Amino acid sequence: MVAMKATGAASEEAAFQMAKSVGSLAQAEGVAPGQVMQDLAQNTEAFASFAKDGGMNVAKAAIQAKKLGINFDTSVKIADNLLNFESSIQQQMEAEILLGKQLNLDKARQMALSGDMVGLQKEILRNVGSEAEFNQMNVLQRRALAQSIGVSVTELSKMVANQSNLNKQTKAQKESAAFMAHIM
Repeated sequence: MVAMKATGAASEEAAFQMAKSVGSLAQAEGVAPGQVMQDLAQNTEAFASFAKDGGMNVAKAAIQAKKLGINFDTSVKIADNLLNFESSIQQQMEAEILLGKQLNLDKARQMALSGDMVGLQKEILRNVGSEAEFNQMNVLQRRALAQSIGVSVTELSKMVANQSNLNKQTKAQKESAAFMAHIM
């Protein structure tokens, strides 16, 4: 609540209403609201750094992160890594050599800079590719790819596997989640 008030909620009541909205959105997305709120409470610095329009973008990013099997702080690690331009570009180039394919993390860097954490997560997964592609990589390729975005192989593996599960959602589930995200 303190972080929400500091980033745009005009009053304690407004912060409470925002917390209720976050809880409803999390529930609609199939994520435990308490876990999302705890994740946000443990990352107040990141909340303050990346919040726009009262912080709802950060709340949505925390929900998306939970759906991917990671915590919001992992998304923050990715953003921070990408915003360290010099080392990030070097790590990207090393990963490209080992993978034998081009990665385009420029859009992900732009999203990190603008605070679009949900877009950042999606853009990272677009660059990683499918679960089948990830499973075909050798140990060095997986390590290089994970390092290029600033996470562990375990975290990246969770993201890829859970994205595969999200892709299998029914059309009705996706429409329901999109509707809830739109009204929040």
